[in-house]
Amino acid sequence: MARDALILDAAERLLDLHGYAGVGVDAIGIEAGVSGSAIYRHFSGKEEILSSLLDRAVDDLLIRLGSPKTDPDEELEHLIDVHVSFALERPRLAVIWSREERWLSDAVRRIYRRRQRPYIDRWDSALAACYPHCRREELTTVRDGLFWLLLSSVLTPARRSEPGAESILRGMALASLTALVPETS
Repeated sequence: MARDALILDAAERLLDLHGYAGVGVDAIGIEAGVSGSAIYRHFSGKEEILSSLLDRAVDDLLIRLGSPKTDPDEELEHLIDVHVSFALERPRLAVIWSREERWLSDAVRRIYRRRQRPYIDRWDSALAACYPHCRREELTTVRDGLFWLLLSSVLTPARRSEPGAESILRGMALASLTALVPETS
C-alpha cells in the first residue's frame, strides 16, 4: 500500500475517534508507522489530510451513484440506498464527512464544496422532481434531514450495525418523505 494511503487510513481511524481538533500530525504518523515529519513529504499538513479524506468520501459516493435514473422516484430511492450503504460500509469516513468540514479554511472549503456539488445536485434534482409543489428551501431542509437520518446509525458512539439496519433506515427515510405529500380535503 502506498505511504500516502497508509497515512490517510491512519488519519481516518484517528479523526473518527477523536475529531480533527483532537488529533495532531505526530499522532497520525505514529498510527501510520511513520515519523510526523515524513507525513510532510506526502501532505502539506493536517488540513490537506482532512481535505483528502473528504475527497475520499465524495469519490466513494459519486462512484456508487452511477448514472441518474430516469424515473424521479427510482432516483430518490437510489440516492437513499447509496447514502445508507456508504454510511454502513464506511462508517469512519461517513463520520468525518458529516462533521469535520468546518475545520477547512475558506479556500479549501470552496474547492471541496465544488467537488461535492454533483452529489448534492443529484439529491436536489430528485427531490424537486418528486415534490414540485415544495419550495427549494424546504427541499434543502429535507435533503439535510435525510442525510442526518441516514447517517444516524454511525454517529452514535456504540456504532452498531444491527442486522436489517439498512432496511430500517431506508424505510424511515421513505416514510419521512410522506410529510411532503400535500393533504387532500
